[in-house]
Amino acid sequence: MRYAQQLANSLLLLCLSGCALTSKAPDFNGLKDVEGSDAVHINMTKVAVHFGIVVPFIGDASLEGAVRDFTKEAKKEGAERVRIVQSDETTLWWILPPISFVLTPRFTNVAGEALLAFNDTTPQKEAESKADAQKAD
Repeated sequence: MRYAQQLANSLLLLCLSGCALTSKAPDFNGLKDVEGSDAVHINMTKVAVHFGIVVPFIGDASLEGAVRDFTKEAKKEGAERVRIVQSDETTLWWILPPISFVLTPRFTNVAGEALLAFNDTTPQKEAESKADAQKAD
């Protein structure tokens, strides 16, 4: 009985904390993205409890909140631009009905690249600058 109560209290405490788990992969072995920018891959997972399935209650695991936090992390890395390559939302409304209809666990994942510095030496930019130089002559 005592063990069950401790387990229930631990699970309740875990549910009452919204959090974000972030991992970064900055090592691209010297490679650049297609536009010549340095990049850092960021993968962010937000965990929260929503009220009535859709309203953020403890934390905010909505897609909008996850993208907002993703871009904050990208700015911390010094990014000028981002490219989001994947996002996923999981709402666990079915896990413990009817309680989970009211207090719904939710997970949102956003993964993408933080593009650090734009390099204007791509072939398209070189061609444009040559065309501009010829027009000026």
